[in-house]
Amino acid sequence: MNTSPLVQLFKDTLLLIPCSGAKQRGSKPSNARSILTALDPAHVAALKDARAKLGEKIREGKKPKEAPVDEKTLMPAYRRYRGQLYEYASASIGEAVAAGQRILIVSGGYGLLLADEPIGMYNKQFVFKKNPSVWSDWPCDLLEECILDYARREGIRAVIAVMSRTSDYAKLIRSVDRRNAGLEATLVSPVCAPRNGAQVRVPRAQGQAIAALIKTGRLDQDWRSCPDGLRLTTEPL
Repeated sequence: MNTSPLVQLFKDTLLLIPCSGAKQRGSKPSNARSILTALDPAHVAALKDARAKLGEKIREGKKPKEAPVDEKTLMPAYRRYRGQLYEYASASIGEAVAAGQRILIVSGGYGLLLADEPIGMYNKQFVFKKNPSVWSDWPCDLLEECILDYARREGIRAVIAVMSRTSDYAKLIRSVDRRNAGLEATLVSPVCAPRNGAQVRVPRAQGQAIAALIKTGRLDQDWRSCPDGLRLTTEPL
């Protein structure tokens, strides 16, 4: 058994995770703060503007399944999101946030969120394109700069992103320029053949890996998801 760690989670580590398409309806009042309270004024204004413009784009678009953010009801983000990842990780995320662990969610409707940030209902896949000639939902470099700004203000020294390596979430994390920020960053991804039930097995493995990482503070080389037996791969960024 190889028990050497793939990654280790410390208090000054930022954990980055994806949102989910499925949402829990209803409302659970919360006094948790917004990421807008943890960024400099310029990034706050830019993120607010980008969110508003995305909402207008959705309203004017021709995709009936998309819906802009509706904040008539609010719920902490880690409770709002459902699906396999959050089925397995939600309780652990809540405990970690309560203990002071910094966790950000990459969101299709909000861009970036604190894990316990109150959010509304929406239906929008996260779309990220670095090529300026291709439409992206978020302005060039905005989310990357917000991640770095948040990390600097919170005293973050390392980043662990638990995401599918082929997803737009991973494309975002790879594009963060950490060279002048002194940040170590690692992408952690489950390994699964595309035609082998990946849409269920990968987020399930992500949720289990996040829960294990929070509980034990590390993910070891011999970690496997249950019942699928998926291993993890790491990519230093």
